[in-house]
Amino acid sequence: MASMEIVSMLNCALASALTAALAALCLYLAVPRQRLWPAALGRAKFLRWLSVPLATGALAAAIEDYGFGPGLGIVLGSMAVVWLALPYVDLWLQRSKPHKA
Repeated sequence: MASMEIVSMLNCALASALTAALAALCLYLAVPRQRLWPAALGRAKFLRWLSVPLATGALAAAIEDYGFGPGLGIVLGSMAVVWLALPYVDLWLQRSKPHKA
């Protein structure tokens, strides 16, 4: 019985972390300096709006199982990992393209 509760809590943490990562991706794609997906700049306002319910839902799901402090840590930690990794992914994908002067 206890192992089922642990699995349920880990599934909730994973779902919260993935939803928060999606919210961070939406915010990153709304930044004018990103070159990862240029077509997203036309929908920047929608992406900023979409990140709010995604982050709120991730936080609510994490708080339900873990409490406020750990839930906030799960959400902010997963968002920070995405915000740290995406600029490097962007640079890596742009390395073979010629730079404009």
